Amino acid sequence: MRYVKHQAFLSLIFLSMACNPPPAGSANIANSEHHAVCDGTETATTRLFLQQVSDTRAIVKWRGDAEKLCLGQDIDKLDREVQATTTAGNHKEALITDLAPDTKYYYSIGGAVKAPVDQYFTTSPKSGRVPRDGNTRIWIVGDSGSGTDEDSGNAGKAKAVYNGMLNYVAKHSGESIDMFLMLGDNAYLNGSDTNYQQAVFSLYENLLKNVAMWSTIGNHEMGTAHIDYCNIKDRTGTPLAPCGTVVRDDPGVSSSSDPNTWINGANKAHGTMPYLDIYSFPSKGEVGGVPSGTEQYYSFNQGNVHVVSLDSQLSARDKDQRAVMRQWLINDLSANTLDWTIVIFHHPPYTRGANHDSDDTENNIVDRPIWDMRNEFVPVFDEYGVDLVYSGHAHSYERSYYLHNHTGTSDTYSHQKYAELVKGNPNKPASGQGSESYAQLSPTSGGVDNRVVYTVNGSSGKTDAGGGSITTAEEWLQHPAHIQQAASTATPKRHGLPVIGSVIVDASRKALKAHFIDANGDVLDHFTMTR
Repeated sequence: MRYVKHQAFLSLIFLSMACNPPPAGSANIANSEHHAVCDGTETATTRLFLQQVSDTRAIVKWRGDAEKLCLGQDIDKLDREVQATTTAGNHKEALITDLAPDTKYYYSIGGAVKAPVDQYFTTSPKSGRVPRDGNTRIWIVGDSGSGTDEDSGNAGKAKAVYNGMLNYVAKHSGESIDMFLMLGDNAYLNGSDTNYQQAVFSLYENLLKNVAMWSTIGNHEMGTAHIDYCNIKDRTGTPLAPCGTVVRDDPGVSSSSDPNTWINGANKAHGTMPYLDIYSFPSKGEVGGVPSGTEQYYSFNQGNVHVVSLDSQLSARDKDQRAVMRQWLINDLSANTLDWTIVIFHHPPYTRGANHDSDDTENNIVDRPIWDMRNEFVPVFDEYGVDLVYSGHAHSYERSYYLHNHTGTSDTYSHQKYAELVKGNPNKPASGQGSESYAQLSPTSGGVDNRVVYTVNGSSGKTDAGGGSITTAEEWLQHPAHIQQAASTATPKRHGLPVIGSVIVDASRKALKAHFIDANGDVLDHFTMTR
């Protein structure tokens, strides 16, 4: 949602549980024994999803005719009515407050006294605590927006990744997903509302009814831009084409820092990108964290996990905006006391993807954010205790060693200088697996939380093979800061996988475990961090 919609929040009306509602603006009465007020009818929606689910509040958002919802802890006796407000993008938005932590609530759209069995959400534990089952399960997808009318060539791949996650869950304890993170490029090719309906709301329909969706901004969220390909240069500074020879309108190449310059390639419509109309993110610290004042970047708490979403597509392209975002990040991380900290943004600091090479970004107008995020934000991650960083952009899976302060290009990297080494072996970087798991307080750095695992998880909707327009075939998936993948079929094995998949992160009180799973639900890479 855009900033103006915060004004709409201030005017949300919550009705009491009495049969005769009080005047607008009066406080609602939580946990009323009466449910006669919930006498409506379940009403169809064209999209239904959750936002800002915390320990005391939640937002239910939809499109449709219904103007209210009912909720309660008993699926057959919903006893609390909440009025919705119409917000940007013709969404209905119901803000629910005064909820109990770590509690399951059912809801009906339209105010029926009974809820459909799949319409529910579970509030998070109080800040700093773990859920009743002792674990927060997070599902992470990147560049998952394939299968739309504009990207029909990859139809079925994101669905296969979704099914892979469901298969993994079924095979491993059956524990459900507590948090859904999207790493940008959620809806190809232009991030239009129609793209989002096809790639997000239709695909994840069942999940979005009961798990809150969070996201960061990708380059395809900014639609189409007019570009001369002489502005895209390789590491030697050589343009991909002489100026004036390749000039066209392409999706995903915007270098603007203004969200109001979004262009839909299909009809050239201008305006604010639909991403900001669709999502309702906590710019005021509503779900924990320091207020950012913008939905382009924000933070929130889920039990003992602190999540930060940075904006590497818009804010990062303007020096002043980037400086403001960086200072906000320092303030936010300084105030954070939770066990685990995860940061997400679209452009990966380290990658050798086919068409995105983190070395080739200083003079590349499209991928310049990679350069600036690595040089200006990586030191902040180290100094302020970030544990994991997830990005997309490159359509592959790459996972780093446990790194400290590597801000240079790949030719400056060395295990001895930047990675956590295996005890007793000064030449071998720890894998994060088995006896080489990572300690949050690094034993080789004096017991300080100053190392980070970086993951490129950009293959949730498509994969790239071999060399591309930027990275040569020999360099492809060979960034030395990334672990050599045991599942790689290449000789020698590559430092990444061209396999569609997604990541499951399990965060308990003492351990954080990350698994990269393929479309079958099989684990191809994993690591563990302990505290």
